[in-house]
Amino acid sequence: MRQRQRRFNALLLALLGVLLAVTIFPLYFMLVSSVKTNYQLQTNYFGLTLEPHFEHYAEAFDKVSVYIGNSIVISGVAAIGMMLVSCLSAYTFARFLFPLRSLLFGLILMFLMIPSVLTLVPQFVLVTKLGLMNSHWAAILPYIATGQLVTIFVLRTFFEQVPKELFESMRIDGAGELRTFFSLVVPFAVPIILSMGLLHVLNTWNDFIWPLLVLPDHAKMTLTVGLYRFMDQQQILYGQMFAGMTLGSLPLMLLFGLTMRYFVQGMTSGAIKA
Repeated sequence: MRQRQRRFNALLLALLGVLLAVTIFPLYFMLVSSVKTNYQLQTNYFGLTLEPHFEHYAEAFDKVSVYIGNSIVISGVAAIGMMLVSCLSAYTFARFLFPLRSLLFGLILMFLMIPSVLTLVPQFVLVTKLGLMNSHWAAILPYIATGQLVTIFVLRTFFEQVPKELFESMRIDGAGELRTFFSLVVPFAVPIILSMGLLHVLNTWNDFIWPLLVLPDHAKMTLTVGLYRFMDQQQILYGQMFAGMTLGSLPLMLLFGLTMRYFVQGMTSGAIKA
């Protein structure tokens, strides 16, 4: 039995090692390629180079700093707005009885089944008629609207698990609904609210199609669209492009590093509650 257990552990470790290598290799390739010229990349595709060109990072920063700032503003404001609206909506569905409540919540679940690509044309027409084209709000408002669906579903299930006795004690103390919401419900749900906000930031930060449609001005572009500036008519500057990708990933890495504890708590608590 011990021998079988050792073989199983060895096989499991080998499998985990393979999965870890597959996960880390794209990051390795991005970092290595960011200090190579196009010629070095062609002659030594995966290996390290003895003549690294760290000046690629300075050149890339001059180009992508504006795009990183735009992505921070758009993703940050969209995440804050989405969390605020979703929390209030989920609290309403969880704690209030009103006509057509089940039907409305069912419609939300139905919208989750619609592929996002099918909403591109209606959203584009709506944004154009509202006069929001080529402004940050053209990206922020649709992100807030589309990001609510999953968050409302998860938070509603979570809010329903809060003991009713706590709500009754808050009402005995004279607290209104807003005070009950911000003093009782939100502190309970901070990890899961932050985790849903982080997932929304990740989705909006990496989105390419929608910013490409509504933000044609270079000064308003997000990072994913702005990286195309490293392509000219004759060649693609791979070194600077990979350096820009590395710089663009730093804000997300910093954000997840500072909030990873809350993210793990939110994901596990959301899975248990759901």
